[in-house]
Amino acid sequence: MIRFNHNKFLSLPEEDLALWLNSIVEQEGYTVEELEYNFVDTDTMLSLNQEYLNHDTDTDIITFDYTESKSIKAEAYISCDALKKNAKIHAQTIESESLRLLSHALLHCLGYNDKTNEQKELMRSKEEDCINLFHVKH
Repeated sequence: MIRFNHNKFLSLPEEDLALWLNSIVEQEGYTVEELEYNFVDTDTMLSLNQEYLNHDTDTDIITFDYTESKSIKAEAYISCDALKKNAKIHAQTIESESLRLLSHALLHCLGYNDKTNEQKELMRSKEEDCINLFHVKH
């Protein structure tokens, strides 16, 4: 089950997003048990960062990954304000940046990381592959 809690922030159809995310999961040999995306304000994101990660900054996304074996179970929190800011900085649409962050959270659950420069490059490449897959299918 994939859920999106966004208070009408997402303009892309949730059914299309769920099909897209499931196709990524299947390509990697996983299944989705439960995947929840929560679109939140800056204050909520800062509070999550402080409470769970001991960071005193805002960020665009936090993923809590409870995946076991090959069964995805996770909750992701996406800052609507940071998403909009990133879209503007990188000359992207809100929709494209939304796809990037949705896939970013999922990629973490699939074992991809972004701690080192090499990992960041691979993560960006995988995000682009995911975004392209969405556009091919929709």
